[in-house]
This record gives sequence, structure tokens and C-alpha cells, in this order.
Amino acid sequence: MKRRIWAAWLLSLAAAQPAFLTSLQAHPQLRAARLQVEARALAARLAPNRLAFDAQGGWTRRALDPAEPCPFLADPDPSNDVLCSFVSPDVPNEASQAEVGLTLRPLTFGDYADRSRLADLDLAEARLDYRKAQAELEAAALRAALSLAEARQGLEVAREGRRLAEAALAATELRRRKGAAGDADLRAARLALEDARARVEQAREGLELAQKGLAAFTSEPPPPPPWPLEPPERAEPASLARARIAVERARVALKNRGRDFWPTVEVGYRLNLDDRSSLAVSLESRTLGARVAYGYATFADPARARTRTEWRVGARLSLSAETWAQQSEARLQLRAAEAALEAARRQAVVEALRLRQRIDQALRAAERAAARLDAARADEREARERQRLGLITPLQLMQTQLARLQAELQLQQAENDVRRARLERLVFLAVPPSEVWR
Repeated sequence: MKRRIWAAWLLSLAAAQPAFLTSLQAHPQLRAARLQVEARALAARLAPNRLAFDAQGGWTRRALDPAEPCPFLADPDPSNDVLCSFVSPDVPNEASQAEVGLTLRPLTFGDYADRSRLADLDLAEARLDYRKAQAELEAAALRAALSLAEARQGLEVAREGRRLAEAALAATELRRRKGAAGDADLRAARLALEDARARVEQAREGLELAQKGLAAFTSEPPPPPPWPLEPPERAEPASLARARIAVERARVALKNRGRDFWPTVEVGYRLNLDDRSSLAVSLESRTLGARVAYGYATFADPARARTRTEWRVGARLSLSAETWAQQSEARLQLRAAEAALEAARRQAVVEALRLRQRIDQALRAAERAAARLDAARADEREARERQRLGLITPLQLMQTQLARLQAELQLQQAENDVRRARLERLVFLAVPPSEVWR
């Protein structure tokens, strides 16, 4: 049939690409991967915290001991007045205090830089997973479309074979009435017709199954891209890219664990504006986080009023067996990730070679199928000439015609095997087929 079924299918689907892509975008597998990318992208945007503010507020209420008479009021020593001021009758029994604080992180440093880098790596891995899912989904839809085209052509071949079997039976019955054919020829023609009818039913069932297989991926038939689909030159296997991300993540984790051995320096300054309000400023070295706090009390605190300013400088260093163990674990995880990367690189070389061999084998099989088709066409032409001369029966001519139809179908299947092998290579490289359509 000179592949007219395949050509008609190509022409009928030439303008279906937008609907096909829209239908695939709504697939649950691809939608889940896309939502993961959006979530990771949001986390990556929020992770750096290059300029972040945290506001704190609070209200405290105190219950004070009842004031008692100062036993040193009659003492002429003025220093006793300071001691007695804490229990002066002017201090109320209950008091409240309000405080508002503001924390500023002006730069990314240390832990925050690592957190930002890890968020970027998570985003890169989510995008890789999305590309992998898209490549698998599009390749599966295209393979289902190839199977559907084969099923349609197979049904046409089966129907053509049934028509030829009916014609051969009619010719055999005519020759039987003329005495040129025997009962054995008539039984053989009838058996050939029954086999042809069975093949039609089998091909119809195969077509229904192929239609259901394509409907599992998309409601719109995918347009066939121009073959062959060649991946970009710099495309690398998805497994190798994921192993690189794992190594970078392990390096960031090790660097973060190493900061546990660094001392954290804190500098603070406090100013009591009067005996009721105060202003405090502090800076921490690990994250370059600055904190500003303003407080106001509804009661007077004589002790605070006598201290106008206060400076505080300190360092914090935490060393423990757990800290050493965590760093050792992070170092081992980095070595394991590097070993996994090397293993993934070697496996990628082997897999790429296997896919290349499969494509070459499919191409050679297609060449052999094309040669068989040429031979079947030659046999059919010779059989027509011999049947015209009365050297063979119509049933024998029908067999050569069926052989030519089967050779056409086998050639189409061999060419589709080449396309399936190319789709497998795209999935291996996480390259969606839609990206390499021309």
C-alpha cells in the first residue's frame, strides 16, 4: 500500500502540536513535577535573606514585694540611701514593661550562604526531575502513537488480505467448475479465507488496544516530529547530572559542619535613655545579624537609671564529640558522593554505547526489511506474469501479494523501532522530544 496509511496519519496530525502539548501539560505526572519546581523556586528566592527584618514585641507585668520601712533612714551615711532606694515606698507593688525589638540580617554569610546554595541545588534537581518526567511522558506518548499507526496499517493489511482471499476463493471455485482445480485447491482457498478473517479480527483488537494506550497519556494525538530526533551535543545523562548535584550538596554540608569549629563573636551596646526607657544594639559575627531593641517600663528602676551605658563583648565556641562526629560523617558522605559520581560516569558511558548499538542494529534491521520488501515486490510481479500464463493458481498469486503486504508492514515496524531507540536515548539524556523538534 506504499505506506499511504502512515502518510495520511502524518498529514492529519500536522497541526495538532499545540493541543497535544497542552494535553500533556495537564497530565498528573508532569503537573506534580512542575509544582515541585515552583516550590523549590520559591524556597530558592527566600533562602538568601540578603536584607531581612524580624520584629519582636512583648509586654511584661511584675508583682513586687510590698515596700517596708528602711531601717537606715536615720543613718547619716549617704550610701545607705542607695540600698534603701530598692525598697522605697515610691515603688509600686505591681509594674508593667513593654519592649519592641528589630533584627536585621544585612548580608548572607556562613549558614545563610550554605542554605541559599542548598536551595539552589534543590531547585536544579527539581528542574532535572521535571525535564526527565517531561521526556518520559512525551516519549511514551510518541511510542503509543507509533503503535497506533502500526495497528492501523496492520488492520488495513489484514483487510486487504481478506479481500485477496475472497477473490482467490472465487477464482478457485470458477476453476473448479471448469475442472481446472480439484477439491484440495478449494479447501485450501477456504482455509486461507478463514485465516484472513481471523487476522482481521485480531488486527481490530490490536487497534482498540493501541487507541486505549494512547488515551492513557493524552486526549490529543501527538504530531509526529521530523525524524530523526538528535539530542543536543552537550546533553548529559540525567543520572550523571543528579550525581553531580549530590556531590555539590555534600561539599556544602561539609563546609557548614566546619563552621561549627569557628568561634562566634558578639558585640552589644545598651543605652538607658532615662530610668524607664532603654535602647540596645547587638551584632553577631556568624550571620552578621544586627539586633536593635527599644524598651519602655511604666515603673522607674533606680538601678538602671544609675547605669547610662553598657558595653558587652563575648565569644561563643561549641566543641563536643557530636561536632567532631558530624564533621566526620559529612566528610564520609562527600567521599561516597564522589565515588557515586565516578560510578555514574562509567555507567553512563556503558549505557550510551548500548543505546548507540541498539540504534545501529535497528537501522540495519530496517535496511534488511527494505531489501525484503523489494524482493517481495519482485516476486509479486513474477507471480502475476506466471498466473497470466496459467503456470500458477490464483491462491499462489494471493500468497505472494500477502507476502508483499506483510513486508510493507514489517518495514514500517523496523523504521518505528529505530524511532523508539532514538526516543530511549532522549529519555536517557533527559531531553524532551519537543525541545528538538524542527
